[in-house]
Amino acid sequence: LDEDSSASLRLREMETLLAQPPAQHIESRSEIIVPVVVHIVWRTPEENLPDAQVWAQIEILNRDFNAENLDIQKVPAEFAPFVSRSGIRFCLASKDPWGNPASGIIRVKTNVDLIGTEEDLYYTQRGGSDAWDTDKYFNIWVARTSDLISGFGTFPQQVSPERQGIVVHPRFFGPNNSRIYQLGRVAVHEAGHFFGLHHIWHNNASCSVDDGIEDTPLQQRSYSGCPAHPQISYGSADMFMNFMDYVNDDCMHFFTVGQMNRMRAVLQLFRPGLLQSTAPCAARPPVHAFMAYPNPTAGSITIRWPAPAQQHDNIRFYNTLGQLVYTTNQPIFDGISVDL
Repeated sequence: LDEDSSASLRLREMETLLAQPPAQHIESRSEIIVPVVVHIVWRTPEENLPDAQVWAQIEILNRDFNAENLDIQKVPAEFAPFVSRSGIRFCLASKDPWGNPASGIIRVKTNVDLIGTEEDLYYTQRGGSDAWDTDKYFNIWVARTSDLISGFGTFPQQVSPERQGIVVHPRFFGPNNSRIYQLGRVAVHEAGHFFGLHHIWHNNASCSVDDGIEDTPLQQRSYSGCPAHPQISYGSADMFMNFMDYVNDDCMHFFTVGQMNRMRAVLQLFRPGLLQSTAPCAARPPVHAFMAYPNPTAGSITIRWPAPAQQHDNIRFYNTLGQLVYTTNQPIFDGISVDL
């Protein structure tokens, strides 16, 4: 807003349109499928995330945008009636803007440090990755930001077309071993911004500023960590377990019906190309069967494949919370044994 004097005007115009009754007319539409392209812009090998982690993040977006997450049961009873049960689904695009077959995943090796916070991120010739047509694809850049930024999303009408999308630090993309953002919900939160959601709180002593959503209570400040319910501000319980607050991943659980209506309205009014996109969805590669024993275990585990794999690959172990606990890169024949 400081850099662009017209940004405030565009923001007010958007809020005015969303406040009108037509903002509700998308609620009855059939399921919305948004085609996605993920740009992995990496500098060190650990930033070059495997395809499986990208697919896992897409599954997380679909799960959380449609209340299919198991921890939806943790929503306090007073907020349960407001949980949105259906919304938006995402898929990796199987064709690029020029009609060529694609996986929906782009990998770019860069020499730019902290490129996730640099303008270079959006330009291939400067060490980043050009966006696919942002009118027809939801662009996600996975790139290293600063240690204080887990990710960010672009609000409608606020940045140039080639920068429309979200950016997520590779450390927090998909299931990972972060202590607080381990469930891939940084991308869920930032996607909320991309589809027009404000944070659920506002630092305003007069209780006069809201997020524009009727079923989210007024909230004075953000929350972090995993607070106990209820937390009170402005005379009512705060909805800190909403995806648009700043709590830990395992303590945020849902979008409200009002938030989902707003996101669907934003799609129709400000991102209609995504609704009209004809980009087909990629099919997830098959998952090969294997045996793991003993399981569960805190000691040694043996993994066997029914046929020799004879390849060099990464093996990642996750615990039951979805946290990455161990990684090994070694030749794989008919199996491996690892002391956890």
